[in-house]
Amino acid sequence: MSGFDAAKVDEAFFAGTTVKSNFLINLGYGDASKLFPRSPRFTFDEAARIV
Repeated sequence: MSGFDAAKVDEAFFAGTTVKSNFLINLGYGDASKLFPRSPRFTFDEAARIV
């Protein structure tokens, strides 16, 4: 995820270290009753060609 306040994340989680945040990843399980169905995707053969 981009567009987050990296300075605040660094302050909250990495204060006093040399570690700096670069991006955020959300992990977890969604409530299946509230999730949208997956949108259509291209197959590999439709989207890529091996040369």
